[in-house]
Amino acid sequence: MVVNWRRHIVFALSFGVLLSLAISYFSFQDKGSFVELLSNTKFKKAAFFSFVLSVLIYLANFATSTLVGYSIARREKKINAQLSKKVKNIAFFINGMVTSVLSYYLFLAVMLNLFYGLSYADFYKGDHMRFGNFLAIILISVFVLLIVFVFAYNDQMRLLELKNKEIEIALQKSQIASMKEQLSPHFLFNNMNVLISTIQEDPVKAEQFARSFSKIYRYVLEKLDYTSCALSDELKFIADYVYLLNVRYEDAIDFRIDDEVLKYGDVEVPTLSLQILIENVVKHNTIPSEGKIRVELKIREEGLVLWNEKCAKPKQVDSSGVGLQNLSRRSQFLFQRDIVITDLEDSFSVGIPMPFIKEKI
Repeated sequence: MVVNWRRHIVFALSFGVLLSLAISYFSFQDKGSFVELLSNTKFKKAAFFSFVLSVLIYLANFATSTLVGYSIARREKKINAQLSKKVKNIAFFINGMVTSVLSYYLFLAVMLNLFYGLSYADFYKGDHMRFGNFLAIILISVFVLLIVFVFAYNDQMRLLELKNKEIEIALQKSQIASMKEQLSPHFLFNNMNVLISTIQEDPVKAEQFARSFSKIYRYVLEKLDYTSCALSDELKFIADYVYLLNVRYEDAIDFRIDDEVLKYGDVEVPTLSLQILIENVVKHNTIPSEGKIRVELKIREEGLVLWNEKCAKPKQVDSSGVGLQNLSRRSQFLFQRDIVITDLEDSFSVGIPMPFIKEKI
């Protein structure tokens, strides 16, 4: 955790000055005006005493709150899950109250011993342990705790923002690598060979193939810097992409889009997400010599679902799963929800979360 020490020290000093002057003036108000009290030695000594005590209590709260934060982070890492905000707030509150009360009596006893020669035995037998004093320190502790909590929360939000920016940069790099794969020589040569053979057999189809091919390249170049895009744009892109595949594999892919999907055209989805899923269908299934592989795009509770029937290859293709891992990271960053993978004996589907989808279906 990166801590803004300078800000906390400045606030601790400011808090100490204001609180010490307020407490000292309340104790000496019957001995003259505030200006007159500034020349009073006892007043100045009491103010300095209160100042040091206030700063020490604040710093004790800050130190223990930081340790609690580290402990919570380690616990979350160990169980690989996030603790609820309620649990975290309760932990910080209890820690703050205990720290404030204990540090008040500990530091007060030490400082009275140093400043006024009061023994520790006399301190704990004296008026300082009265309920009124205890109630006063509780109220001061709540105020100090709130200030410490606000600053700690601000630090966490600042760090979260930096972390999100780092994740976004990493995702963009990963996405650019994925898009560059679509512009790779291998992808280009395969489709150029298909185009050449199609020109000889069917010039009209070849022209349509070339148009779809150019649209795919233009789309990839336009979306290179975007982590998400409108579903309507993705649908237009995937229509051209599936067309290229069907020309290449002789209409082996029966791709259908439910009418319900079209209602969500303005919803954002990860860029090239559908292309990754369609590519997986071709990669992990046998292209049938007769018949087609059924692929359906539909809306379900888990989000936008691309389902396909399995026509498994005799020898499974080794796969690193980079495409789905990349899609999973982007989904978590964009929607704070992971993709849903359902791998059954006769079918495979991936659900991409979509904002507000549960309220609409």
